[in-house]
This record gives sequence, C-alpha cells and structure tokens, in this order.
Amino acid sequence: MSNQFLDRSNFIRVPVSGLKLGMLVTELDRPWLETPFLLQGFVIRHPSEIRKLQEYCDYVFVEKEGRLWGEKKDPFRASFGRSKRNATSSGGNALHKRARVDNGSASLIQSMHSRPEYPAQNTVENEHPVARRAYEAAHSQVENLLEQARLGNVLDTQGAKDVVGNCIDSILRNPSALLWMVKIKHMDYYTMEHCLNVCILAIAFGRHLRLPENELINLGVGGLLHDVGKMQIPDEVLNKPGKLTEEEFVLMKTHPEEGRKLLMKSQGSLSSAIDVAINHHERMDGKGYPRGLFAHELSSYARIIAIVDAFDAMTSERCYDKARSTLESLKEIYRHRGTHFDEALALEFIQLMGPYPPGTIVELGNGYVGIVLSSQTKKRHLPNVKLVLDNNKQPIFEEFIDLLDVERGTVPREWLIHRVLKDGEHGVFLKDYPVKTAEANSHASENPGFQGDQD
Repeated sequence: MSNQFLDRSNFIRVPVSGLKLGMLVTELDRPWLETPFLLQGFVIRHPSEIRKLQEYCDYVFVEKEGRLWGEKKDPFRASFGRSKRNATSSGGNALHKRARVDNGSASLIQSMHSRPEYPAQNTVENEHPVARRAYEAAHSQVENLLEQARLGNVLDTQGAKDVVGNCIDSILRNPSALLWMVKIKHMDYYTMEHCLNVCILAIAFGRHLRLPENELINLGVGGLLHDVGKMQIPDEVLNKPGKLTEEEFVLMKTHPEEGRKLLMKSQGSLSSAIDVAINHHERMDGKGYPRGLFAHELSSYARIIAIVDAFDAMTSERCYDKARSTLESLKEIYRHRGTHFDEALALEFIQLMGPYPPGTIVELGNGYVGIVLSSQTKKRHLPNVKLVLDNNKQPIFEEFIDLLDVERGTVPREWLIHRVLKDGEHGVFLKDYPVKTAEANSHASENPGFQGDQD
C-alpha cells in the first residue's frame, strides 16, 4: 500500500516469486495489518517468510542496494543470502555442529494445506454459553490437578484428558468463544488460569495448523500440564513480586524437571506431555533450559507450547510484571523467531491471533466501545465487534457490527478500530459482558447492518 513518507528512489518492486533470503522488504502491496508481519520493514531470514509473503501478496518493495544492506551487496545475485562456508565442512565446534541441521516444523507447515481445513460447526454467538460452561467447569478440575502436583501425588491424567476433550469439542465447533474466555484474567489465579489458557491456545493453534484430532489431544494435555512442576517450587519464590535472586532463579528453572518427574509416576501420562513439560523452556538457538537443547532436538509439540506459553504469560498480569497488549506480545514473538521460537510456527501463530483476538476491548473511530467477537483468517484487522457503549460512553443494548462492511463500502470508515482499551477502561470489564445468544440473534435480525456469525 502507498506510503507517502517512504522515499522509493532506493526501492524496487519485486514479484513475490522473485524473493530471496537476505532481501530487505520495505513495503507490501497491501496494509501490513492484513499479514502476519508486525514489524513494518524486515530482512527475509527464513524460507517460511517467503512462503508467507507469497500467500498474502502479489508483489512487494525491497531495497535495491546500499546503506540499509550494510555491506552494499547485491541482493539480486543468485548467491545472495548463502553462506560462503560449506555447510558440511568440518569446521566449528560441537555446539555449532549440533545446531546446523534442523528440518524443524518445515514439513508440518508445508503439509498444512494438504490437510482438510476444520469448518466452523456453530456460530460464535451460539457457542459462547457452551464454551463458558466448559471453561468454568475446567477451572475446578485444573485446581484439583495443581493441588495434586503441589502435594507430589499421582496426577489424575484422565481428568486432564476430560478437560482437554471438552475444550477440543468447543474449539472444533468454533474457536472464537473459548479464545474470548482466555482474555478474562485474574492475577490471584494466574498459575491455574495460565495452564488452562495454554491448553486452549495450543488446541486453537493446532486447529489452525489442521492437525488431526489425536494430535490436538496431545497438544491440549501437554499445554494443560506443562507447568505442573511449578507446584513443587516454594510459594515465596513462585509468587515473589520482585526480581528473583540468582539462587531463586536457579530453583525456578528446576520446574521442567519436576514436572517430568510428576508425570513419569502418573499412570496414563502421554509421552508428549512429558516431552512438553521438560522442553517448553528450550530455545531454537540452544540457549534455553534445563538441558540447552537445539532446534533439531525439539518436537513440534514443545515448539508450539513454547510459543503459546510465552504469549499467555506476556498478556497476563503477574505478580512481578505488568500485562502487555496482544500486539506488543506478538511483536516480541516475531522479534525472537528463529532464536527463542520456531520461525515458521511463530508466523502461523501471529496469523491465528491477529492484532485483535476475540475478547479484545476496542474503541472505534466514532467513539463507540466494543468487544471483538471473531474475525476471518486473512482479515484479522477487520473483526466482528460486539458494541457495548455508545459514543458518549453510555451502555447500549447488545449490537454487532462487522468491520468487513467498511471494506465493502456499506459502513463508514469512522467505525474502524481506533485503539485497544485495557480491561476496565470506561467501566468495561470483559467478565461482565457474556454474549447472550437470544439477544444477539434477535438484535442481528432487527438490524441487518450488523453481523454476528463469522467463524
């Protein structure tokens, strides 16, 4: 899209079929918010970025050469972006050798589009009351699991699978309802809600990746139980409001191994859950803990949970840190793709969530306040919004507006999202605004300009 502030004298338009590693992408043929690329301007570092650009764009602008390339290399020569050194040479230490070979999630992502997409089986409005009941029931079950872990007892793995099964049922019908529930946070219940939220986010991510249902079970159980080892950490360390001392941090970093021990002695534990418990803090570059594994040593389950674990933690109010916005958190994941997080999976997760996931409280350009209900995969910046306050910040009867209608030209641009609000701003607390199916359907039928049935 045209940007009046860009000096294009050093840029060249390139079809996406001609993109190569190392090129500096400065502008797209569409708004950045319509893509998973949250930083406006980036160097292509991984084939997955080329695939994503080809999926979203017809052409992009890249820098020709010079200042921004640093060494004034020609990015269009055939060898640009390749290492001068033979990748199979015997040079380098053992750590570099371990890090070199990683097919990673490439086969998982490449085969994604060969697998059938999960169709929505329910409208998001009709799924909301069902999802709310499932989420509330899961609360007490997860509390019981964590209490078992705190006491060092055998875990009720069947109970964990029951929670996951109910979450999968709802997410397969329509993921937006449970993703809304994930946005309702209580700092006093952080560890319990975090385990449940990671479970839900992992299942939703697996659905986006079109994984079969048995793999969704593995992901969900892994997410639900990934932090059980934290229950073996003393409360004064686990819930310390300030920065941990070096000794306390060393103790905190034992929780993956403690989780593995708990799951190993619990009958019926899935091997994938044990893998996730011990490996969810490992990194692609080998600088994680507890074992310093490299990318090629990590399963897809551990890579996925690492991303959703970090995302839910960053977007939550914790005793030692403030919550970040969705966009800030996704930018952190984007910045650390390829080092902390799997590169290709990070881009897919950003595409799944978008800047305004379900449950995001927003103020529109005309002053109305609403809550994001759902959105379409490639139009995450134009969601379906439940309106709750008018432009004078007075409560209104539940109404829904589809911001895709702005793009269609049937709704004025003043309805576009102006900014994201924090929970509680203007007296709007997410927990106080359940979606009422009957009212939603009734009001949508009375107001044909409002929409409420996106996936």
